[in-house]
Amino acid sequence: MTVVAFSAARFTPADLAAFDEVAGPKLRQGHWAGVMRESGRDFDRLLVMLPGVDRPVFRFERDRAGSYHLHFHDRSGWYGIGSGASAVDCLSIWRPRRARQRTAQAV
Repeated sequence: MTVVAFSAARFTPADLAAFDEVAGPKLRQGHWAGVMRESGRDFDRLLVMLPGVDRPVFRFERDRAGSYHLHFHDRSGWYGIGSGASAVDCLSIWRPRRARQRTAQAV
């Protein structure tokens, strides 16, 4: 029997669930137009399209070392905006922050 090794560059089901947790509301609310997937020997990527833009604007990827990266594309090229050892860490830039509690001030 031949066993084919699972590439460290491939997203895991947990990675895709973490991305879906972020993407689902953005897609439903119309902030994102769609998501495409690209896979190669050394990477797995999710490309985010925005309404009215004819190219991907965000790229979430896992490389062959198993590291995660988030990039933004302005008209000049791709720029790193996040990275992490896990998908959740890398995507934390898009997670809602908890509201700060106001402290009572003495009058």
